[in-house]
Amino acid sequence: MTPARGLRAATSGDVPAIARVAAACDEPIETPGVPGSPYAAHLLARGKVIVAESDGVVVGYAATVPVGTWHHVTDLFVHPAARDRGWGRALLAAVLEGEAAATTFASDDVRAIPIYVRAGMRALWPNLYLEGRAARLDATPLRVSPVTAAETAAAELAFTGMDRSADHAYWGTRRGAVPFLVLDGDAVLGAGCAVHRRGRPGRWLPHLAIAPHADAALVAAAAVRATARGGPAAEAGTGAAHTSQGAAAHPTSVCVPGPHPVLPILLEAGFRVVDRDIFLATAGATVDPERLLPDPSLL
Repeated sequence: MTPARGLRAATSGDVPAIARVAAACDEPIETPGVPGSPYAAHLLARGKVIVAESDGVVVGYAATVPVGTWHHVTDLFVHPAARDRGWGRALLAAVLEGEAAATTFASDDVRAIPIYVRAGMRALWPNLYLEGRAARLDATPLRVSPVTAAETAAAELAFTGMDRSADHAYWGTRRGAVPFLVLDGDAVLGAGCAVHRRGRPGRWLPHLAIAPHADAALVAAAAVRATARGGPAAEAGTGAAHTSQGAAAHPTSVCVPGPHPVLPILLEAGFRVVDRDIFLATAGATVDPERLLPDPSLL
């Protein structure tokens, strides 16, 4: 069977098989204690998902979601037992068919980046996974306030002109989710969501959009500090002492683009780099790495 003949659009019935492929690639998409895979269901509802099937068995999948005027490749995984047979290139071509511009985060796997470069993308900057104690960050004069996912989506739309409401709604359903705004008085400078880390203690900041003319380092530092255990809800409702104790008790994780000005601040506060991806994009897909702390899957 040639790869092209084994590709088809995914359905909800493929979710368990998609989860098995992701787990085999050390990229689990299921959440312990949560039935099914809300992430896979979000991809099926929001974007385009293609599976590779060999002898009736799903051996790989790829997915994209629309972001702005382009499509972001969220996933491209082939089961280790089915690699080096052309499935990766075939899946990428199928999921990007008809799309003029695209972005993605590629892992350090030596097979990954060449596939994307051959598809017309350029490697632009590293995306660093950081982990540390948010209580070690200095307090900022900015206020971090819990809001609804609809309000964070509206703020990002005002910043960028991009409607990410479906993604903000998804982030708002994650375990321990607290959508929030970063404020200077009444001025909205940032919009994001804090959630529980998947399968281990601590908090995770999956996405933060920063206003065009805001001090990006200050906004990001305020958001990371507030993301710690208890998050913006504790900061707004039970006082700074409780927030600081929670932040000291558990680590906080965040993805930071290499060019982002908050990176040296986090490193100075003791955060450490635990992993990295490479951001790639075609012409026509513009992402400002100083205005975003990205979700490595959804951007």
